[in-house]
Amino acid sequence: MNHFRKMSVLGWSIWSMLFSLTLILFATGVLNMPAIEPLPFILIALLVITFQMDSIERKGVYFTFSESIVLIIFLFFDFETALFVNQIGLLVFQFVNLKPRVALRRFRFTYPWNAITSFLEIAIPASVYLALGGVTGLGFYSQDSFLPLAGLIVAIILNTVVQKYQVDWWFRVDIPVRDFLNIAFYTYIVSLVFILAASLFRETNLLVVSSIAAALTFFIKRLIIQKGRQDAFKSLIEQYDEAKEAVSLSQSEAQAIEVFLSQCERLNEYDEGFVEFKLFDRTLYFDLKTRQPIDRHVVFDLLDATYPNEASVEYEMRFEWDAPLSNEFDEDYHSFISVRSEEIEGIRTWLVMTGEHVYGYPPIIQREIVKLLKSFNRTISRCHERDRLYTESRTDSLTLLANARAFYEYGIQQISDGSMYPISVAMLDIDFFKKINDTHGHQVGDSVLQEFGRRIRQVLRTDDFAARYGGEEFILLLNRCDVEAAVEIAERIRQQIETKPFHVDGIDIPVTASIGVDTIQAFGDKRLDDTIRNADRALYVGGKYAGRNRVAHYNFLTS
Repeated sequence: MNHFRKMSVLGWSIWSMLFSLTLILFATGVLNMPAIEPLPFILIALLVITFQMDSIERKGVYFTFSESIVLIIFLFFDFETALFVNQIGLLVFQFVNLKPRVALRRFRFTYPWNAITSFLEIAIPASVYLALGGVTGLGFYSQDSFLPLAGLIVAIILNTVVQKYQVDWWFRVDIPVRDFLNIAFYTYIVSLVFILAASLFRETNLLVVSSIAAALTFFIKRLIIQKGRQDAFKSLIEQYDEAKEAVSLSQSEAQAIEVFLSQCERLNEYDEGFVEFKLFDRTLYFDLKTRQPIDRHVVFDLLDATYPNEASVEYEMRFEWDAPLSNEFDEDYHSFISVRSEEIEGIRTWLVMTGEHVYGYPPIIQREIVKLLKSFNRTISRCHERDRLYTESRTDSLTLLANARAFYEYGIQQISDGSMYPISVAMLDIDFFKKINDTHGHQVGDSVLQEFGRRIRQVLRTDDFAARYGGEEFILLLNRCDVEAAVEIAERIRQQIETKPFHVDGIDIPVTASIGVDTIQAFGDKRLDDTIRNADRALYVGGKYAGRNRVAHYNFLTS
């Protein structure tokens, strides 16, 4: 920021000197007040303002084409008229383009330099033209005008080249000389052709002639702006549409985040970037450059403190930045944008990007970013809703264990994986559960089922899978668990159930369980259905019929 402070001071110093010099030249009679009538002067000033309002932007530098109208005014009227309307148009342009958040900073830095540039754009070519014997008014167009006009054109081109390096020095914005010269061609040379064409109407009023030239120049300008906007943004908007579609096709939260991060990297130009995903009761932060999770970056705290309710914060050049933000980032960064989506149903996305390029996120890109965030949010909401429905369809609502459908899906998946073997299945049944229901009521019975499921989970290993099979029956799938280990786990569960009565509604209810187990030793030995059937047979033959409250393995059945 020291560079821009110095440039601001230097700009106002040079502006003050030029302003004082201009006053002196008027006071000493070197320059005279415009001779044009007030009404034509107002109309001409409105022409300049119209051009100022419709500009072409190149990397944060605005080309307004008003210079071409000023050139027309100089040739058809005089230097003083051109100087006045030029500075009036500039002032209007500055105030119209002020953004509320950065108005003072932008005006303080850009106005003096823009005023100096506008002054030189007319003063240097005009001085060369007059020094070579050129005249103003309709008489400028004669066989003696070739050399002054050639000098005028050369001065314009050289002044344009100098402007390129002035912009680089003042704003630290590097725009190729070719871009400046292209704009200069359309700004001056094309308008000069129209000036020559319009001046053929010699007997016509000067205001009419200048208006004709201005209208033709404005028409060309609009074609250039339209083509430039189409070339610059059509392809990018199409890419944003593709990104939104890619995000919307994501089938999970993790996939949506991965696709979103990759699309941000592909679409946007930034040197640093961060994103916050608020997903219901969780908040995740990612670095856009590395696409890796990070802790909350300080930029979010600064924006929350300074702009707590702003959906979008955008800076085009470094001198616009707030001091706290400026202190946190590289001094060569110019563009900055923060876009946070509206929080809907507990979902919000907040994107922050910054980099060395200037004017990196014009309004049309900001709108596309907002659409991309909305697309991501809708995708997350849809994925969560689908996951919720999927979970509910595979969860027993009473015990919150998996249901039989989920058990079969998981079991088929596990027995297809050779690394899971040996695999054991255990069937559990609460002894005399009907008696509990008949004695204490179904509500107490439901509480017993809930507590039964909780005690099963206390014993199981991390990779084991438990489900309510139906009624008072439960089923377990035990990965990497041979006969001996399966019997041991089942026995621990049995003891966990038996050791301590179930305390429900102030009543202690003794509960026991019978458990049947079967084991698949290796891939292909048995089907899952056969193993479940064997475990169920062990439950009844070795458990229920043998006296209940015991564990039986199918391999050890005697009948």
